[in-house]
Parts: sequence; structure tokens; C-alpha cells
Amino acid sequence: MAESLSDDLYLPPLEPCLKGDNVILSWKIIASALTDPSGHRQSSRAVIDYLTDPLVQSFFTKPGSAFDPPNDRNTHHASFVKKTAAIQVTPTSNEKYDINVIKEDALWLSKNARINEIAALRIVIIEFQSRPHNQLLGPISNQDVANLREAAGAANAQTTNILPGFNIGSTLDADEIHANFERAESRKQRIFQTYLDECRYYAATNDYIFTLMLQEHLPASPTTDASRMIRKSYLEAYGMSPKQPQKSPADTPTKTFQALVTQYLNLIPDSISRSQAAIDTMVEDKDFLTDELAGRWIQTWLTEALHRMVIIFQLLDLSSDVFVSAQVAQQWFSLVGAFGFTDQAQAFPDNISELMMPLQCLTCVISLSILNLPRMMAFFEGEVDLNTDDEYLASSNVLETIHDALDNAVSLGLSYAIPVLFAWVPVVHAMFSSYQERAERRDAIQNEKAVENYDSATQMTPTAGRRNSAGSITTIDKRRYDDFLINKNFDRDLKRIEILAKVVIDKGHTYDVIAVMSSYLGASNGAIFPISVGSRMRAAFLDLLKVTYPFVGYKAEPVSALLAVLSGGQGYWDLGRLSNHPPEHDIRNLALHDETILECYFHMALNRFPYEFMPFLALCRALYCSPHLTEEGSHDLIFRLLQKTPTLTFVLPEDFNEYHLTDEEDNSNAIRFFEDFPLISPILSRRQITAEEESFIIPAGTYGRFIVDEGKIVQMEYEHSALALLGKRLDANLAAKKYNMALGPLGIDESAEAISLLATLIRMEYLRAANSDEKASEISDPAFVIVGEASRALSRTKDIISIVCDTLDILLDGDPDDEGLASLVACLQFLHAVLPICPGRVWSYMSRCTILGNQGQGGRLARLVGNLDLSGVRFELLVSSVRLFSSLIDSAMSSSVRRKTCVKTNGRQKQSYDIWLGVSDKIVTQISLAITRAAMDVLENSSTWRFSSHLDRMILVRDVVPIMDKVIFYTFNMDDIKAKTFLMSALEPAAKYVVDSFLAPSAGSLRIQPLLVTLVTATQPFGSTVYANKTEVFRAQTEAVLGLTRSLVRIANYFDQPSTTVEHQLFKVTPFVARVCACHDAFKGPAIELLEALVISAGKSTGEPPSLLGYLGPQTSRSFLQLLSTLDRPFNQAREVNAIWRFFSTIVRNRQQWMANCLLTGKTPRDAKNGNNKPTEPASTSVLASALERLMSISKIEESEALSILDFITSAQNFWPWTIFTLQKNTGFLTELRNFVRELKPSSVTSKSNALQACNDARIAAYIAEIFAMQLFHLRQIGQASAFANELTRDLDYYLRDGVAVSGYNRGLHVNFARNFSNQYAGCSLDNFKRTLLEPRTLGVDFYYAIGLADDMLGFDSGWIGPRNNGFRSEMEKANVNLSLVDAQISLYHAWEFLLLELSTCLPSNDTLKKHSLQVAQQCLGANEDTQSHDQVFERLAESRVNLALMLVQRVVDSAPSHGDIAQLLTAIWATVSSVQDPYSPENISLHRTLLKLLYVTLRAQVRTLTNANPDKPGNGLSVAATFQTVLHIFDIVVAKGFRTLVSLVHDSQPAILPSDIALINAILQACLCLPGMDQNQTQILNILAAHEAVQAAVSLYSWADKLADQGDPIYGELSLLFLLELSALPSVAEQLACDGLLNHITSANLATYLRRSNVSPFADSVGLQRCYSIWAKGIVPLLLNILTALDSTIAPEVAYVLNQFPNLMQSSVDRFEPPDDSRRRDRNDRDYITLLSVSEIHSLALMTRVLGALRSNNARDVPAVEWDSAGLMESVEFWIDRRKLLRERLVTLGPREAEWRSMPPSDRNRAKGLENRLEEKVIDQLELVRLVLSEGLE
Repeated sequence: MAESLSDDLYLPPLEPCLKGDNVILSWKIIASALTDPSGHRQSSRAVIDYLTDPLVQSFFTKPGSAFDPPNDRNTHHASFVKKTAAIQVTPTSNEKYDINVIKEDALWLSKNARINEIAALRIVIIEFQSRPHNQLLGPISNQDVANLREAAGAANAQTTNILPGFNIGSTLDADEIHANFERAESRKQRIFQTYLDECRYYAATNDYIFTLMLQEHLPASPTTDASRMIRKSYLEAYGMSPKQPQKSPADTPTKTFQALVTQYLNLIPDSISRSQAAIDTMVEDKDFLTDELAGRWIQTWLTEALHRMVIIFQLLDLSSDVFVSAQVAQQWFSLVGAFGFTDQAQAFPDNISELMMPLQCLTCVISLSILNLPRMMAFFEGEVDLNTDDEYLASSNVLETIHDALDNAVSLGLSYAIPVLFAWVPVVHAMFSSYQERAERRDAIQNEKAVENYDSATQMTPTAGRRNSAGSITTIDKRRYDDFLINKNFDRDLKRIEILAKVVIDKGHTYDVIAVMSSYLGASNGAIFPISVGSRMRAAFLDLLKVTYPFVGYKAEPVSALLAVLSGGQGYWDLGRLSNHPPEHDIRNLALHDETILECYFHMALNRFPYEFMPFLALCRALYCSPHLTEEGSHDLIFRLLQKTPTLTFVLPEDFNEYHLTDEEDNSNAIRFFEDFPLISPILSRRQITAEEESFIIPAGTYGRFIVDEGKIVQMEYEHSALALLGKRLDANLAAKKYNMALGPLGIDESAEAISLLATLIRMEYLRAANSDEKASEISDPAFVIVGEASRALSRTKDIISIVCDTLDILLDGDPDDEGLASLVACLQFLHAVLPICPGRVWSYMSRCTILGNQGQGGRLARLVGNLDLSGVRFELLVSSVRLFSSLIDSAMSSSVRRKTCVKTNGRQKQSYDIWLGVSDKIVTQISLAITRAAMDVLENSSTWRFSSHLDRMILVRDVVPIMDKVIFYTFNMDDIKAKTFLMSALEPAAKYVVDSFLAPSAGSLRIQPLLVTLVTATQPFGSTVYANKTEVFRAQTEAVLGLTRSLVRIANYFDQPSTTVEHQLFKVTPFVARVCACHDAFKGPAIELLEALVISAGKSTGEPPSLLGYLGPQTSRSFLQLLSTLDRPFNQAREVNAIWRFFSTIVRNRQQWMANCLLTGKTPRDAKNGNNKPTEPASTSVLASALERLMSISKIEESEALSILDFITSAQNFWPWTIFTLQKNTGFLTELRNFVRELKPSSVTSKSNALQACNDARIAAYIAEIFAMQLFHLRQIGQASAFANELTRDLDYYLRDGVAVSGYNRGLHVNFARNFSNQYAGCSLDNFKRTLLEPRTLGVDFYYAIGLADDMLGFDSGWIGPRNNGFRSEMEKANVNLSLVDAQISLYHAWEFLLLELSTCLPSNDTLKKHSLQVAQQCLGANEDTQSHDQVFERLAESRVNLALMLVQRVVDSAPSHGDIAQLLTAIWATVSSVQDPYSPENISLHRTLLKLLYVTLRAQVRTLTNANPDKPGNGLSVAATFQTVLHIFDIVVAKGFRTLVSLVHDSQPAILPSDIALINAILQACLCLPGMDQNQTQILNILAAHEAVQAAVSLYSWADKLADQGDPIYGELSLLFLLELSALPSVAEQLACDGLLNHITSANLATYLRRSNVSPFADSVGLQRCYSIWAKGIVPLLLNILTALDSTIAPEVAYVLNQFPNLMQSSVDRFEPPDDSRRRDRNDRDYITLLSVSEIHSLALMTRVLGALRSNNARDVPAVEWDSAGLMESVEFWIDRRKLLRERLVTLGPREAEWRSMPPSDRNRAKGLENRLEEKVIDQLELVRLVLSEGLE
């Protein structure tokens, strides 16, 4: 017994599937992958593994075995028991699933569907996994209907008439629908429905696999490596692999094909019988049955039969080198009658009736393939013989069966049998002819023998030698089909078969049937099958037309049928449709290489042209459409014939007799002209045909012949250009009265055909050139040849384009009938065809064409299609107009550069004329606006028009909606709309019209109704496994509507324009948008983007935003999120996955709290309310949990997905802080992130080989740093950060290397690219291609510049691509990637900044981190020096870097770094500061301020380290010397020069300068002077001050302080004195200040007047007086003390004089300290308070008065007495020192520093004395010093 195959891929272990970790690949999923137009899905690993699995392949090698009945019970049952055993699945029920229910359902389905348990179990699991999908596609609730009614503006409408043309109603609310969904009966219905769906898609997959095997490509997808791999695997499985030995190349495949035909043919009766049987007779459980299931039942088995028949047809088609076996023919034709029900399509619902035509076509073409007419005719002509006795032609019984089956079918009126019976006629005729010929030969031989016998009187005796078979009577006498002829009485007479043929042709309308069937077998929107299969089916009809031609001849009916067969319903608008079928399957190619078709039809039509005008042109048009024609081949044949047509057939005028008959003896009707015969001549003699016009005169001497005996129809041997003659005749038609036209005027239908031919020729030539390797400048050349040929015979002022435009004008001016409308359509198609090659001509014409409304006048289009019924040619006219309009909009966009610039060409390029000559932007603007108005009208009316089919409506919406979307996208997606050089200025009015039409407050609901209709329609599952093009139309129209609505919301966001109306309407229909995601996988991306745009728009509102979850409802939102959380499994396409994660991030970021909670916890609010868990406790199935799980393998997933997930995680952390605790529980996730960062390579290495990789690395590292920083922040709040922070310090290598330096910017690339671009495209700059923020950007080749639009706009220039792909396009890609890298590195810097600051906060004493911090600070400064760009982004970045360096240094300097580290940092800072040019200019001052703060902090640290440094340590001496030199440079440039510059700018009222700038200079001055040993450099300092006149500047600033006061605050007086105060600490400088008369300046300045006022105090009413006190206490008093200290008795008289100048201040300094219980009356409130400044003031005054008193005792004459009550102050001081509590109450702070001291504890020594804070400590210390000084004074 063979070993059973593993089913782990077919049915994986159940528990992961039930938990949602694994997705079972249903046949529906596989079928969708195999029909994916992009080919991406079939390339996913899961699909390849599944389809190449041996067990899965066995379901195809044994057709139908996937749903085998449970006959082999032991195998399937044992496997079922094993799969559902407790060891495999948790046996107890939980909130997600109950395995017992699943087992019961599987056994129930196995019993009712009569399939094995494993297949049943698989279906039950598929249904379980599809429940979110099924819920979304379930009934619509009352709430949704109410919202829809409001959105559609139909609040008062009937429920079923909310939307025009769409009936929708509901009687249940959402809870009732959910309750119904959960019922066991509903579950069984869904399971059985899933079973039927799986049967259908299994059959479809089987069909697709055979198409892939037999035709080397899938039906709708391009050939990929994956499809080749799958094909190779199946060829091996079927034993058709080339590797296997074969007896002959053709033998084995044919035998295999025939065997497979038998296999599949055996399955057809079962499918048909099931479809005919009622469902209730097939199942045991009747309770779950519904009418819908009954319809699905029929649909399923008919679809299954259909796909199996497609396989049979393809196998028969490829094995046509032999006749089928008698058994196959017998079996098939006994089935033909069983398809009789297909003629009653109207008796079935739509989903079943649409299958009738495919079944009819298949029945017909399979029958024709079995008859095998080409081989049959070859057999009767003796070219081939029967290979075996088993072929059906060898069985008389089978032939009788065929004849009876066809006879019966036709007698029953079954249309699909008519072409088959028509094919049977030549077969029977050939049999009869053969029979008659043999009978005649037999009779002749017998007569001959009789004569011989009579003459010789001997009897015939056999000879001993071999008898000649040719002359054998036996051989001649018998064929195996003779019995058939005899039994059916065809051996004597053919009248019966002739009657049958007449019935088939006349009554059965066989040619009409062929034409109708062929119209469904092409590439049109209504096509049934893939184009390659449909083309082969039409080839069967082509063979039929060839074989029957001798019986019918050249007639209108077979010619019409041939045209239908060749075109397959394909029209002009289908020409550009991509096809992947090979040339040998293209029917036009076959026809052009078929001598019979060419001779019997094409040349016959040519010989009758132009007498019979239409057939030849129609055949040329049909044959020319082949995409596989080559210039050397048949395509050239057609064009050559049209260019050099050998003959001309027409009716000779009655009055023309200038000819004579020739060769009369042959009776050939040959003639010869005596005179010239003009075909077209002007009536008036004055109107001569000009020299450049071709005359079309048949010259005298031309031969010809009459082609009929009666009448004067002649065929003349006159070679001419049919194209040129067509052009001339179209021209003459415009003025028929002015010409004698020997060929007669063209009818309207003939004009339409001629113009259609020209349009097709031009379009095909353009498409072929565009798809070839032609240069951009040469693509139009072949099409120009055709335009030139058609214009050759016209006058110089005309060409074929002007002729067609004039024709169109005449038609528009009239009131055309259907023929006229068809001609209109042809003209519009012609304009579309010439638009790419002569756009200027088309735009110029459109500016005057009346089809569009212009300048206030309505267009003719509205009147032409204004009927309520839009069907037939009116619909065709409307669609053609819309498609032309759409192309015009594309043309306006793509020409926006070409119209404005002259591209430089090199000498080798040929100069071509400007095809846009004469088209101004004004014309483009007018037409574009008119087009959008027309498109808006069409959209509004689409709701009210009655279409002939729903397909027509979908086509119209698909074509008209993108016009508006494109106008918005093209206008606002790139460039600055306000710029003078705005590229899309011509489209701007049109775009604004569209935006205003929908977003204006006055916009009603009429315009949005068609969009809502489409969205609602899209929620009804559409499409089947056939009619792929129709499904594609449905998909395209839905995507178009989703795209337009998304653009409208985005544009409102972009302009901050209120979109409340549209936003409100779209929020109302969000349940339908969510449902759309479940309807078709292709809709998921666009629908999510629409919801994303809505959420962002709502998040910007000032009030509470609309709740997405509220509008969706709890059930819909749960199902929607469950559907999205599968994340495109099993295909895992990066684009789809990233879109979903981006949507999740948008929800989390934009105030959608309920939906965000659903994502983060996995529970809706209702679930959380009903559950027992904490509301914020995340479920294991939450999106957050799945994100963390995905990141556990971050190094294995795609980088784009990793970026999207990390964005979601960081958004969750930032906006929902409680998620931090969830992340902390998942330690493995954080460990994996650390591992990832640890393994990252340096950016400088990666960017050289792969810049995009370096970009992704940086962005991922940035997200990870942000996650780490947030973790640290929250851990720090609960005191648990140190452990994690210590671990992180070991993983910072990547950040330390690349975190600060944004080194990726390639300035040379950008500068050169911009310059070269502007040179190449004059009048256009690179900035025009900058993308706007309309759409979200992703890192990569389309990041910054819109390269997609640039391709369209610049593709005309060969320099754009370049000879070796090295043109401007590659440069733009490089620029985009480079800017992506820069963006990623900037993000990395900011995240690293965040992380490093958090680390330094968490680990303040970590030595490693200190070194890292100083290293990063230096990196920041170094990076700023290296910055090459002055772009605003880099300027902000430079400032941010300096801020970071400042914060890091501030944190490190207090923890004793080494002298060497600080000295190195100081050098780096000084280098950066000194590199800033013009530091106080407005653009530099902000950065310079921060640099100075950093310099100050570093100087303070340097002071500290030098104070503690060991001078004896080796190297310290040199280091200190270098430090002093640096500090002196700082003093020179920053302090002296900077102060002088600032004073100048203050005097100039420079608004950018602030008082804090001078304060900063003062601080740096103080830090410089605090450096140990700085007093040894006083001479240098004096020289520096003198060089910059810094002292004079300070004195000047003080003198003008009252004039420069800021709102009455003379702050500059204080700042200037503080500057001088710092300098006065140096004795030499103090002496110089005194010599310069500083004291005189102090007393004589205007400020002195204010200082002498009595109300100057720290608590004065005005800020000016408060500042005056500050000037006195902080500036004048300590400055006098410093000068007195430096100069002693020399300056004492002046100091005493200055003090006596301010008696009020002297007195108030004492009064301020009076005890509160003093009996003296208080008149000022400030005595109630004490400040540190006032204590410092009395301290300095006490010192000065003490010194002055001592000096006066020696020199009373010169030193005046100072009036100051020191004794009273002494008492007061004693009082306050003794009463600490009272002092503490009265002590107030001045400024933030004192407030900080108040909150700081005192030193340990003073705490023991009862002091409570640092401020109190300072005050007490100062008071005690005052007491000490004064007590000494008293002594």
C-alpha cells in the first residue's frame, strides 16, 4: 500500500488556525492569487508551497478528489480523529472556539454534502476563519440605513429609494443581526455555503492550473518565476516533464491530453445532474435550507461543469493532430442535449443566468473541436489517414449518435447546436462525395472487367502475386462510415443534408449565433474567458467559416461573422488592453497567415472595394489590431495594400462610354479606357486641383473588366493609395456639391468606417512604437506616416486631422441619428488616436469644438446624450467623449514642461517641429475647466440614466470619476501652487472647481450620491470565476470612487479647508467602506486610505472628533478590525501590510479613543464592560500583542513592515502611556530590539553599497531609541529605571557612531543635479517637482521629488532616461534616496537625543555615560562645523545639536570630569563659536546664544577642574597654558568685541538683541576672570579692552540706559554696571576705571536723578524704580567697594562724595531693617520684608563706611563724613539674628535663583543651628558679617 501523503499544508494543525495564528489556504484564496493581475500574490511563499505540495497536486491529477465521498472511511476518519484529538487541540471550550462544536459541524457537513470528514473539517475551519468577512458582508442594519439616508440627503425618502437606481432596505438592528449570525442554523448555512464556494473555486483553480500548464501563463497574470516553478512542478506531476523520455515528441502529450479529456468528461454528467436536482433532494438536514442556498447550489455545479469544460476544450485544442476516440465522441454528444436548459437564461436569477452563455459557447466549441474540421477535411482530401481504429470516424454508431444529437438539438431550437450542425454538413457531404466517387470507380472497374471477360471469354482468377490495393475493389468499396450513410439514407441523395444546411443558415441564423458567441470570446469588458482561451475558441469558428466557404461562398452574413470572430467584441477602446497570450494563439495572426481566409474573404473584399465599401475596411481594421504583428510580417501586408491598392471596383457612370472591350474571344468582359477618367473633379472649372493635390485620374489605356454581365460594375487595374483616396473622399464629402464624385459621396456609415480605420491604424502604430525600444522622440514617427499618407491627396492648407475635425463640426451642428452618432464616436476616437502625436492640433480644435461647453455656453454633449435611456450608440458616444476628456487631462499634465520649455538637443539629434505650437496655457485652462464641468454633469446624471446593463453604469463611473481625481492629484501633489513658475497652473481652475463642487458649504448631496451608490454597490459580492474583465471593471470603478473621496478629504486637510459636509457624509457611510474591504482584497488598500484620511481630518477639529467606532457600530468595528488584523496573511505583501499598520498608527494618534482602545486591548467598549478583566488589560489577540510578536523576529521581517510596526508602537507609547506597562511585560521584545541595534553596521559603510538600506537602518534605530527612551521615562517615575538603563549603555555603539552626524547629505549631488536640470529644461526648476504633503511619503526613490509625474512630463526627452539609464531620472532617484537617508538620520538624531537625555537622568553618576555624553557633545559641535547646507532644516538641526550639547555638558560638569576632557571640549566649543560669521545677525543669533551658554557652562567646569588640578602632574602645565590662551581668545572675541557689538546694536534698536545677550556676556566674563591665575594677565586684558573700547561702550550704555529703557525698565544700566563690576575685580582694571572718571559718570548720568528719588526700593510700585534699586545695590555699591579696595585712600574722597550723593538710598538701607515692634511710625510697607540683596547692600556699605571712617580719621579734611546710621543698623541686625523664626517669615525671594536656594537644604553645620534652607543660611551669614564689621567699627 502506498504511503499516504502529508496534509500539513492542506489542513495545518487546528489549534494555531483556531487561534488565528495560521490561515488555511482555501481554494478561494488560491484562485484569487492565481488571478491577481499584478502577479504578486502567486509569488508568495505560502501559495507556491501549497500548489507544489504532493497532496494538493493529487487533487488535480485525480480530478474531483478534493471532495471525495466518505467511502474509504478508515483513512479519512482516522485522520479526522487524529486532527481533532485532545493532544492537538485544547478540548475545553474557550471564548474563541469550542472544538466539540467544530467536530459536530464537520460530521454534519460530511453527512449532508456527502464528502469525507477531512474535507468537511477543512471547510468548517475555513468558515470559522472567515466569520469577520462574513459578518461584514451580512445584512445591513437599520442604523446603517438611517446613516446612509442622511448622507445621501434623502432623509424623507422611502427606505428602498435612498439612492437612485439602488434598492436598499433593512428591518433589523445591529444586535438582532448579530444574534441571528450566532445561531446554529445560520452557522450551518454559512458552512454549507462555504462548501459550495470551495467547490466552485476548486474547479476554477483546476482550470487556471491547466491554463498555466498548457499555455505557459496564467489567465490574467504576467509570467513570473513563481508561475514557472508551479508549471514545472505540475508538468512533472502529470508526467509531461521534458526530462522524462518520450517515444516521439508529439506522441506522449497527445495521449496524455486524450486520457485527461476522458477523465474530465466523466465528471461532467455528475455536475449537470447535481445542478438539475433540487438541493432538498440531495441533503438530509432540511432545516438550514434557504432560497439563496438553492440558487448557490445550482450556480456551484454549473460553474464546476463550466471550468471542467474549459479544461476539456484546451486539451482537445492541443491534441487536434488526432481524432478523438469513439468513446469520447459518444460520451460528449450524448451530453449535448443535456445543456438545453442554457437557452432559458431568463428563467434563472442573474448569478445563474450569466453562466448560460459560457456553457453554450463551451458546448459549441467543444463539439467543433471533437469534430476536428481541419483534420476531417485533410482526411477526405487524402492528406492524412486514421491513426488507430479507435478514432470516432471509424465508428458508424458514433457518427449516428452525433447526427441524432445534433438533429434533435436543432429541432428543439437549441442555439448552441446550430454552428455544430452547420459544421456537420461539410463532414456528411465529404462522406457522401467519397462514397459516390468510390461507387463510380467501382462501377467503372467492374464494367472494364466485364469487357475484358467478354473479350477473353475467361473468368477472373486471383494471381499468386501481391494485389494492387489501388485497384482493389474491396479497398475502393468500403469505408467505416458507409454504414452511417446507408443507415441515414445519405448514400443515394444529399437533399436531406442540403435541407438541413438551409434550415441551419436561414432559420437557425447560424452566422448570427457565431457572431454573438464570438462577441463574448474576445478582450471586451463583457468577455467570458481569458483572452488566450477565448481566442482559441474563436479559432474553432474560424475553421468552421473556412470549411463551409465552398458551400456558402462570399456573402454578407459569413463576412459579418468573420469580422465578429476576428474582433471578439473588441473595439477601439480595447486596443491598449494588455494581453499575455503568445502570437500562435492570436486569432488575427492566424487569419493573416491562413491562405484560405486571405483568398476567400480578404482578397474577395479587396476585389469588391470600394464598390462594397465596408467589408474591406472592416477586415483591415480587425486584422490590424493584433498586438503581435511585426513590420516584416502581415502588418506590413495590410499597410502596403492600403498604400498601394492594385484595383478599384466601382460603377461606371451611364454617360461614360470612352472604353472598348478587349479579348472578346475569351468572353472575359475585359475593357480598356480611351480617355482619362477622373474619380474626383471640381464642378466649377475655376476650381482647379492644385499641384500638390493628387488628382486620382484613371489614365487612358488602363485595363479592367466588367465583373457582372449586367450593369456597369467594373474593376480597373489602377494602383492607388486607398488611404489617400479615403482622405480625399472625406474631404469631398464636406462639400459634395462642389465635386463630381465618380465613386459617389460617402454615406454616414461609410465615413464612420473610414475614420474608424484611420483611428485604429494610428493608435496601433503608436502603441507598437511605445511598447518597442524606440526613442521617446521617435515613438510618433510610424503614426505620422499614416497621417501623412491619408493627407497626401489634400491641399496644402488641409490634412486628414482638419478634415475629421470639420466632419465632427458638421455632425455636431446637425441633429444626428444613430448612424450620425456612430460617426461622431469614430471622430472622437480619431482625435484620441492623434492626441499623443499631434496634441497641439487636438487642443486647438477642442477650444472651438461645441461638444464642450465654453465661455458660458452649454456643450452639445449634454443634448446628444440627454435622453433618460442611455443605451447603444448614445452610451458609446458618452464613453468615447469621457475617455477623450480623460486623455486630454493626462495630456495637459504630461505637456506642462514641454509647453513651457525648449529642451536642449545635441548635434546628433534631429530637430523635430514643436507639436505644441500655438497652444497657450489659456486654451488648456479653458478646456480643462470645461472638461471637469462636463465630467461633473455626467457624474450627477449617472444616477438618473437608465443603462442597458449594470456593466454600462460601472464602465461610465470607472471612466468619469478618475478625471476629477486626476485633476486634483496632478495639481496639488507637487510644486508650490503659489509660485509664479507653478507647472500645473493650467489645471488649477479645474482642480479648484472640483474641490469647490464637493467641499463648498453650498454643495448639496446630488454630486456625492453616485459615489455613495458605488460604495454601497461594492459591498454586494460581485464577480464570479468567469467574466474576469467585468470583475475588473467593478474593481476599477470602486477603486476610482474610493480614490476620489480620499483625495477630497486629503485636499481639505492639505488646505485646512473645512470639509465638514463631505466628512460628515463619508463618516455616515464608513460601515459600507469597512464592508468594501471584505468584498474584494483589492479594495482593502484604497478603503483603508480613505478611512485614514477621514480620521486625520477629524483629528484636526477643535471640538470632539467624530468617533469612527461609533459610526461603524460595535459589531462592524470588531469584524473590521479582526479582518485587518490578519495583515494580508497568507500573502504578506509588504504594501498591503504597511497600509494596515499605518492605518492603525493613524487611529492611535488622532483622538479616536474608542477605536484605539480596541486596537490596544483587543476588546470593544462593550466587551470590556461585559468582561471581568481590567479595561486596559490587552488581550492576546490585540493588535498591540501581534505587533510585539512580529517584532520578536524583527531581523527576519521586511524592513518596510518593521518600520510600520515600530511607528505603531511608538505612537501607542506617546499617545496612550498605559501601553508602556504592556511593553514592559514583554521583555523578549525589548531584548530583540537591543540585539537588532547592536548588530547594525555603520551607516558610512552601508550607504556606499546600499543607500536605501542605510536609510532603513537609521529609521528603525530611531524608532527603537524612541521606544527605549519612553520605557526609561516611565520606569523612572516608579524608580525602576537603573537596571534597564545600565543594560542599554552596552548597546549604544550604533548611536554613538551615527546618532549625531547627519552625514548622508550629498551636497554635490543636489547642487549639480539642480544646475544641470535647469540647464536642460529652461524655464523649469527642480523645485517644481517637489512633492507636497497631500499624500503620505515613504522613504525611497519617490520620497522628495515626484518621480512618477516626472516620468510623464519629461519622458518626451531622451535625456530623461539616458542612453544607459544614466539620465536625469537616475539622478532624481539618487537625490530622493539621499534625502530619504537625511530624513532618517535626522529622525535618528532626535530619537538619540531623547534617549541620551533619559539615560543621563537615570544614571547621573555612571562614568561610562559621562564619557559618552562629552563625546556626543563634541560630535554635535563637530557636526555643526561640517554642515554643508544652509537649508532651514539644517539650521534648525544645528541649533538642536547645540542645545543637546548644552544639556549634556550641564549634566556632566557637576560630577567632576577630568581637566583634559573639559579642556578638549572647551577647544571644540571655541572652534565652533569662532566659526560663526556675523554671530549677531538675525539668522545666526539664536544659535550663537546657545553656543555662548554652552561656552559659559564649560568655562565654569574648567574653573572647577583647574582649581582642583594638580599642577605637578605631568602634562598639566602645558594643558593649563593652552587653556589660558583659549580663554584670552574668548575674552577678546566673545567678551570685549561681543560686548562692543551688542552695545552698538542696542543703540541701533536692533529688535533681535535682548538684554539677556549682555547678561550672557557678563556671565562669560565672570567665568573667565574666575579662572585661577587669570589676575596674572591683567595687562593683556587691559590691552584687549582698550582695543575694543569696551569700557567706553559700557559707560555709554549706562549713560543712555534711561533712553533705552524697555517699557520703563532701565535694564541696560544694571547690565553695563555689572560688566564694569566684573572687570573692577582686577586691580589694574579698577585703577583704569577710576582714572577714566567712572565715578563722575555714575553721578552725572540721567539715571542718578532717578536713583535720588525717595521711593526707590526692591518693592517699589514701578519696575523702573525696582531696577534703580537693583542698579544701586548690585552695581554701584559693590563697584565702589572694588574701586576703594583697589585704590585705597587715593579714591576715598570721591567714593565718600558718591555715597553722599544718594542720601535717600543710604537712609532706606538702614530703615529697611528696623524691628517690627519699633514705636516709630512706619510709612513704607517694604520694612515688613527682608531680602538677600538688601542684606548684601548693608554688608558692602558697612565695609565701605568702616574703611572710609578709618581713612577720615587720618585725613578728615579730604575725606568727608558719610551720613549712615551704623549704630541703629547694629541694633536691628542683632534683633534679626536673634529672632530666626520672624526673619524666616519676613524673608522674601527676588528671582528664580533665590527661590531655588529657598527650596535647598542648608549645610550640615548650619542645619544643626536651626537654619532651614540655603537662602536663610546666606542671609544669616551676611548679617553676622555685618555685625562683625560694625562692632569693629564701634570699637
